[in-house]
Amino acid sequence: MADQAATLLEALPDLAGRSVLVVGCGDGRFPRLFRGGGARRVVGVDAAQTLIAVAQREEERDPVGISYEVHQLARLPVMGAFDVVVAFLDSPGHLDRVAASLVAGGLLVVVATNGLTLEEALRDNGFQDIVLHRHESGDVHSARKAS
Repeated sequence: MADQAATLLEALPDLAGRSVLVVGCGDGRFPRLFRGGGARRVVGVDAAQTLIAVAQREEERDPVGISYEVHQLARLPVMGAFDVVVAFLDSPGHLDRVAASLVAGGLLVVVATNGLTLEEALRDNGFQDIVLHRHESGDVHSARKAS
């Protein structure tokens, strides 16, 4: 996990002053890492109420200004306008829902699980500057939303 986190961090720009949405945030580990990296606004979303509860308890214990919400990926609403969206996906099926909260010119970073390849789906959804960062635990794709 630590090596995959390093691969994910390599794919991200400097987060200082940026807004970040984390889809599939789990227990809040990555949202806290991004907030600590200078992101001005961080929102974490996960389908598992139990994981969101863990993240919220940690936020209550040590508040850093992260908000968490429970949403199923298939019904993910537009969460606002974010400079960076980080998503943990095992299928390209909901890429459009994830990208809907990204500002034009914003960066989408997807940790692809289960050997998922996303280049074609990213191009089909109008993304540019697609970069693949290989990792044995799951590739990390980054792409810029067309302006």
